[in-house]
Amino acid sequence: MTDPKILAYHLTLPVRWGDMDVNVHVNNTRFFTYFESVRLAWFESMCPRDLRNGHGSVVAHAACNYRRSISYPETLRVNLYAGAPGRSSFTTYYDLLSEADQSIKYADGLAVMVWVDRATGKSLPLPDFIRAGLAAAS
Repeated sequence: MTDPKILAYHLTLPVRWGDMDVNVHVNNTRFFTYFESVRLAWFESMCPRDLRNGHGSVVAHAACNYRRSISYPETLRVNLYAGAPGRSSFTTYYDLLSEADQSIKYADGLAVMVWVDRATGKSLPLPDFIRAGLAAAS
């Protein structure tokens, strides 16, 4: 993680056998799925989907720094940190750790999120509940 912030949310996830690839470690694409899982849980904790009036976030940019391979079995702790809001976007940062030994960092990454009208695809100003969640995490 390149921009340290206060922890906004975390999630504990088991590594599933199906997350593995032919090299007998977690496939690189799954790291983004773990980041997505904590981000969605964080959004749901701030505002349930049915209260968003057809608005939501889309990923404009995502990155992952792979630090170590992950093997089955493992339980992960995925930390989410939130950056400062812009007009319609904000950045989320992630650490992917071993739940049993949080000194083991498997990856860190980020995603730039843009708030949009789902019907038109056009960006919208961030809603108050997102701004409040971001303020609490900075």
